[in-house]
Amino acid sequence: MKNNTIMKVSPTICSGCGLCTSVCPKSCISMHPDKEGFLSPVVNEDICVDCGLCLKSCPAVSDGHELLYKSERKYYASIISNKDMLIKSSSGGMFGILAEHFLQIGGYVCGCVYNEDMEAVHVVTDKRDIVLKMYGSKYVQSRAFGCFSKIKELLRGGASVLFVGTACQIAACRSFLGKDYERLLCVEILCHGVPSPGLFAEYVCYLEKKLGGKVVDIRFRDKEKHGWGSEHRTCVVYEKKGVLKKHRPFLPAYFSSFFYGLNLRESCYNCKFAKLERVADLTIGDYWGYWPKYGRRFEEGISVVGVNSEKGLSFVDALKDNLELFDELTEREAIRSNDNFEHPVKRPSERTGFYKSLGNVAYRGLWKKTYFTRTYRRKTLASVYGAVVPAKIRFLLHKKKK
Repeated sequence: MKNNTIMKVSPTICSGCGLCTSVCPKSCISMHPDKEGFLSPVVNEDICVDCGLCLKSCPAVSDGHELLYKSERKYYASIISNKDMLIKSSSGGMFGILAEHFLQIGGYVCGCVYNEDMEAVHVVTDKRDIVLKMYGSKYVQSRAFGCFSKIKELLRGGASVLFVGTACQIAACRSFLGKDYERLLCVEILCHGVPSPGLFAEYVCYLEKKLGGKVVDIRFRDKEKHGWGSEHRTCVVYEKKGVLKKHRPFLPAYFSSFFYGLNLRESCYNCKFAKLERVADLTIGDYWGYWPKYGRRFEEGISVVGVNSEKGLSFVDALKDNLELFDELTEREAIRSNDNFEHPVKRPSERTGFYKSLGNVAYRGLWKKTYFTRTYRRKTLASVYGAVVPAKIRFLLHKKKK
């Protein structure tokens, strides 16, 4: 067995970023599903020369200190002005206006889409119709490592690139590039953690059997019918007999298990990038918890934006005219709205049993594992409340309590 390879990295800290596959000079590392369905590196030892470059480059074993931005951070609550773009977005629409800016200047956007097999993959494009497929949150770990070489090629050629991903993906990309490019803007999705692609595939299979058609899109937190919210706003788009139809599941266990922190990768509970200093120029997420201040705006969605670098600040300043709401926040207000600014999600005690069950029961059996554990009964009641009580009534009830 080789002594200086990525296989020395513990599965509990490996983020599955895939950087090792991109830096290997012998192309002897590939990513394969582990027993929980997460992609993890495998080394072909017949080809490996034990050079150690994969291990040296790995963001999980380096301290990553050189990747963290040290400039003074700023935080904002924002909503974009473009209503068509806003309704397609998961929160306040910041990705949309950033992507549109890069397209208008002749640049490229790297973000996550579903491919024809409903797998989450990152692609690099300058086509608006493909960028539209990047709108909305994809709650499953995507494959971004195939884009790193293309991004480097474009940047070396003088192109501008917007890269949007999780913190570990951005750390991997920036490590691969080896230097900070002025024409690269890295935007981090404020990450709760990433579910297993294997579990997501089980979910898609379950839906297709139930609906009798091919799933072509899953819009988590879809605003079309009920406005901004959480798991009860999932919209499944499927094709049946040549006709596109929509299905809105009540309390979908897949998303709820994500929301509760049950189905995440082990490394997410120990995420080294979930702290105030960030690896991205901008951090974008949902601005939760401020009903009394913004009231009806909660039906539209509000973004929290963390500005971590001078480059990030210059982009935010340039796009202010496209924002209908742009309130500066204190750091404490930003953290109160989304505590993943400060620390990773806590590992639930039921997490181990959840994935052990994956191989023994069909997806339907995970419904009980999500909603009827002792830890999550209260969250389940809150989810039911959110699913059946319209947002306007919830706001009035909340306001009355105040």
